[in-house]
Amino acid sequence: MRKPWALRAATLTAGAGAALALTVGSAGAATAPTTVKLGDTGPAVTCIQQALNYSFNSGLAVSGSYDQATADAVAKFQPLRYDDLNQLPATGIVDAATGNKLYWTVWYDFMLLNRGDNTARRDWLVSSCPTLIPRLPR
Repeated sequence: MRKPWALRAATLTAGAGAALALTVGSAGAATAPTTVKLGDTGPAVTCIQQALNYSFNSGLAVSGSYDQATADAVAKFQPLRYDDLNQLPATGIVDAATGNKLYWTVWYDFMLLNRGDNTARRDWLVSSCPTLIPRLPR
């Protein structure tokens, strides 16, 4: 039995797209650490500091160095009930649950609240930051 033209085209497009995603998606993709904690450095820390500043006006220096001020800001952020996001234990360590909460807080502020200049939040969401911080599997 022959497939209608539209169905064949959709099948080819979907197959090509999946192959492209497998090829491009895995090549050079950044891998997030499982936790980010006091003493760590790098782009994941920068992203965490930015997210805390965007959503909670933490006033952190965006240095890429997980210092005591960053750990304190994370510990203050974790137990907060924010919309439907869970309260977390105040450990000061960014694990997958905390990273997920950070991501969705920035997203929520950008999409629904539109407080102040939203350009920085948008730029953070479309940057590599969501892939650099620890997150729960989707």
